Amino acid sequence: PLMKPRGGGEDGSGSRSGEDECGPDELILLLVYLYSLAEEAQPAGQEGEELEKLERELIGALTLVVTRETELSPLLQKLTGCASPEELTMERAHSAVGDMFETLRGLSHTRDHLKQLRSVYTASDGVHQATYRPFLRQILEEVFHPDRPECPDIEHTSGGLTDLLKTGFSMFMKVSRPHPSDNPLLLLFLVGGVTPSELRLIREVVATSPLDMCCAILRVPVNTPCEGDVS
Repeated sequence: PLMKPRGGGEDGSGSRSGEDECGPDELILLLVYLYSLAEEAQPAGQEGEELEKLERELIGALTLVVTRETELSPLLQKLTGCASPEELTMERAHSAVGDMFETLRGLSHTRDHLKQLRSVYTASDGVHQATYRPFLRQILEEVFHPDRPECPDIEHTSGGLTDLLKTGFSMFMKVSRPHPSDNPLLLLFLVGGVTPSELRLIREVVATSPLDMCCAILRVPVNTPCEGDVS
């Protein structure tokens, strides 16, 4: 019921005026957020077959909504490879949605290899509410922490002979690894672009840090909320 095609209103204007209405773009954005928390927020004991069934139903429902769109958004054009609704067949839409869910499944495992920063979600324990700590915030808090803690998930890449020698000696003796705060300027590059909420988050962390460091974001596209703001 929450998914309605664009242009489904009685006035034919293509707008979704009701608060309970959302279209494919909004649903895809929500799915990205949910799948990024899937492994952490999944209820204990939930059967895999049940999840697969729910996913198949969702793929079918989303496919139907996409094919009923009277105008394809830039996101849907990119996902389906079609510039107009006339080009979009049911088979093509179903294939595109299926491929999207394959990507979403991979998204739920992107932090599996991390040791310290693999969790962004803390479930409710009956006393405290569930909390969400964005991955970017956790990284910045480690970098700008005044105690300079050593995070196993933040790696230093050796760039010269001296660094290579230090790496070799570290096998036999304790050698402190370089820390990002050793430098007065931090260059932060976000793959895929940066959202307005991420810019606010970066500004807050840097402004509240006691370290005398500056943070510069490399020139990358700024995504609008509909393009990926799920922070």
